[in-house]
Amino acid sequence: MLVCLTIPVQVSGQHFIGRHKTEVRELMERKMKQLYEDDHSVNTVFNTVKYIDRLGDQTLLFVFSEQDTCLYSKWMCDYSMLNAVMANLNGKYSQSAEDTWSYVHDQEPYIITLTAGDWYFTITTKKDH
Repeated sequence: MLVCLTIPVQVSGQHFIGRHKTEVRELMERKMKQLYEDDHSVNTVFNTVKYIDRLGDQTLLFVFSEQDTCLYSKWMCDYSMLNAVMANLNGKYSQSAEDTWSYVHDQEPYIITLTAGDWYFTITTKKDH
């Protein structure tokens, strides 16, 4: 089974929040080859780009502003990935609560939140206002 152990907001040193939609797509194509863009589902309410893996264990959603700037990301994962994802979060980021981590990029604070769902868990990354 393929397990993505790198949090998508910061892949190989890349930071997606604040980047233009075109740049996010280019970075995803180069850095996260295990995920591919799902152009079959189009969101008419929100400006998003959706990535999925071939096994159906991961979905990564980038949400953009009207100007096509990445506002935040949501990474939905199968529970089979939970231990590896938690270990990665704990190893790379400062844990500020049981389900929350933080980091600083270009002197801006960001927050990563893990939310448990019935069938999957979600990692949301956004600016910490």
